[in-house]
Amino acid sequence: RGCSWNRCYMCSYSLDAHEKEFIPEFKELLQKEFQKIKIFTSGSFLDKKELPEPVRTQILDIIKEKGVKEVTIETRPEYVKEAVKVQSYLGDINLEVAIGLESSNDRILKYCVNKGFTYKNFEKAVKILDGIKIKAYLLVKPPFLTEYEGVEDAVHSAETIEGLVDVISFNPVVIHKKTLLEYLWRNRNYTPPWIWSVIEVLNRTRNLDPRIICHPVAVGKYRGIKNCRKCTFELTQKIQEYSLKNEEIIYQCECKEQWKKEMEKLQF
Repeated sequence: RGCSWNRCYMCSYSLDAHEKEFIPEFKELLQKEFQKIKIFTSGSFLDKKELPEPVRTQILDIIKEKGVKEVTIETRPEYVKEAVKVQSYLGDINLEVAIGLESSNDRILKYCVNKGFTYKNFEKAVKILDGIKIKAYLLVKPPFLTEYEGVEDAVHSAETIEGLVDVISFNPVVIHKKTLLEYLWRNRNYTPPWIWSVIEVLNRTRNLDPRIICHPVAVGKYRGIKNCRKCTFELTQKIQEYSLKNEEIIYQCECKEQWKKEMEKLQF
């Protein structure tokens, strides 16, 4: 049913497939054998308003029948108590809970993202999830931030949650339709981050304890991250390799000088 919060400035996951459509599709997909699956409901898997408990149980039963070894679900912090029940129900199947923290800075969470929770709410959720694998999503360049601020916030947020989570997934911002961010972008008050910014974030956080990954979408398109035509594709490949090898990305291109100038612009 999509996200019931539906107020984040950059997100359009407010309405998605109905459970009557989801269950048959889910069964069809699991005709193949998978060791690990990720359930993406465009919101919180544990929110009963989005996914009624009987439907959730039906999904978990299908997973148990298919011999899956690990399941990733996504949720907001306020619903994590349900994750403890889910892990108990799954038994030997490993559960990974992914939370869209976006930033560890409360000012950014409130005024730039409109996330609806604070960093302390996230910390409390982590304590509740003791013993359960945790993934945190962090944004690269939330709305209203300059290129420099976007990089610094992503790095600082990763450093802040080191030791609290098992995986950090950096999500470079993409322009979704019918969002405040799209309005800002159309009025030239926002541009998606450079690929150079993403690489800067990855290189500066690669030695942190959590596993660092990044799987950007819409790369090279007008609503997503990009560099010049010469290096966009190759650097995208290097980012994908980084998620597997965690090796520093070293690369040079003429457009890097333009990015450096962008990084020097006045802070918000």
